[in-house]
Amino acid sequence: MPDLNSKLYVVIGLGNFGTAVATTIANAGVDVIVVDKDPLAVQEIAEVVPHAVCADSRDIEMLKEAGVRDADVAILSMGSSLEASVITILNLKELGVPTIIAKANNERYKFVMESIGADTVIQPENEMGQRVGISLINPKITDIYQVTSDFIIMEIKVPELWQGRKISELNLREIYGVNIIGIRKEDTKKVDININKDTILTAQDYLTIAADATRIAALNLD
Repeated sequence: MPDLNSKLYVVIGLGNFGTAVATTIANAGVDVIVVDKDPLAVQEIAEVVPHAVCADSRDIEMLKEAGVRDADVAILSMGSSLEASVITILNLKELGVPTIIAKANNERYKFVMESIGADTVIQPENEMGQRVGISLINPKITDIYQVTSDFIIMEIKVPELWQGRKISELNLREIYGVNIIGIRKEDTKKVDININKDTILTAQDYLTIAADATRIAALNLD
């Protein structure tokens, strides 16, 4: 596993999303540079992130002066300006930043950003809405991570109907498109991945499962 503390991150755009990402990285003791053209936003975050630079990311020379060319990962959160996002991504590519993660407001923006070289494009509002919807459908889901639009990893409390049964007896993959990848006991945070088809599920188990998002509504968790 790579040492995250040895990497240099840059966060461009200090809206709610960018500020949250930058603050989280900085609080973890990881080196991060933040860039925004709004001096007030830069001033406000400077207490948390020492390397806060007031600059226009559309100007490649300003990015060079900010030290962005040394970054291993760039997280781009430019709000509603597609033009600014496109120019910034092109600048980051020219500066040789290895990994570019961009925030998009809609599918059109996502398509454009991916087309010009963004490695990962996320839609936080859309993904959060999907997570909330899935949680409402199945209240026994305790945590969800949306990998793609049709694939999720989530943790669920073992349904009563599954308790005392072997994994192989449930046919979860065939019926629901579900694969159990780990089990956690309710009194611990450690997930045990050493499971097999003969593992018997108990009432104290929480399952980490990889699932087809389009079939979650049919998953019987009662």
